[in-house]
Amino acid sequence: MSCQPYLPVFLHRAEAEGLTSTPRSADSPERCEEHEESLSMFCLDDLEPLCEQCAAVSHAGHRVYLLTEAATDCKEELRTSLNGLKKKIICFEVVTQTCQHVSRHNQAEAKLTEDHIKKDFESLHQFLREEEAARLLVLREEREEKKRGAEEEIDRMNQVIQSLEEKIQLVEEELDAGGDGVGFLEHYQDTMSSTRHREPQKVCRPLIDVAKHLGNLQYAEWEKMKHIAPYTPVTLDPRTAGQSLKVSPGLNSFHINPGPSHGLEQSLDLAVPIPANPERFHPYSRILAREGFESGLHCWDIAVGATNNWTIGVAAQSVSRKAAFEITSPWKTLLSLRRIR
Repeated sequence: MSCQPYLPVFLHRAEAEGLTSTPRSADSPERCEEHEESLSMFCLDDLEPLCEQCAAVSHAGHRVYLLTEAATDCKEELRTSLNGLKKKIICFEVVTQTCQHVSRHNQAEAKLTEDHIKKDFESLHQFLREEEAARLLVLREEREEKKRGAEEEIDRMNQVIQSLEEKIQLVEEELDAGGDGVGFLEHYQDTMSSTRHREPQKVCRPLIDVAKHLGNLQYAEWEKMKHIAPYTPVTLDPRTAGQSLKVSPGLNSFHINPGPSHGLEQSLDLAVPIPANPERFHPYSRILAREGFESGLHCWDIAVGATNNWTIGVAAQSVSRKAAFEITSPWKTLLSLRRIR
């Protein structure tokens, strides 16, 4: 507390008695219960109002000064404290607004991410539905082919059976005729020839090639899916995207906007800007990959587009997000390159 020079209280009794002529403060009508005097003094050490005798006797050696001056100083100190509290309220309100902002952003980001997940899975579902339909069509075609072959074989067998039945009927009629003379013997050779017929071939028509349709089915489809869902070794982290960077929905590319940044949500023109989270580069146009590594040999092909002013390299996770930093590795200028390996 900043106070006026306090009144020394190592007074002789006569000096203390001389203080009784001090005018009473109009702002301190209360009186001391012990001495029946007005409370005109204030003890800074004990923070209590005093009469002049208490100040001289029981608070000797303490920092004591006039009550009016103490009230003025205390009010000033309270005003200072009050201003500090008001500033703290503003700080808390800013933090609250930031939390609300982050919450709105997270809601929008979650909705956008959910839409992308559904879209990606729908493309996979569509691919699988088409593959399923194609495989079922091949199976049905083979089934119909086998069915037609079996029906043709059955028709041919039925014709043979009908022919044999007719020959049997003719032979039986010849036998029933009861002839045993020259006429019978003259037709004997033809009749015997009609009873000779080759045995039917016991050939089983080929069965459905089940192994062709079911063998490693899921693995084969997974192999095909790699063509529609290529693997990206580097996934960009939109939380680190600096000013003016717009990240693609696949998180594998970005480009620089002339205006402020902002990641995924601008692909759907969302109204919620990205908050200034600690991971974000600001105000520089930089971005980090989500994956990190501690050792090993790593390489990528990076398409840089129609510009020769790019900074591409490896940075520690602890790299400063709010300040400029120097590139430590040797750098080189890109001439007509569009891809870096």
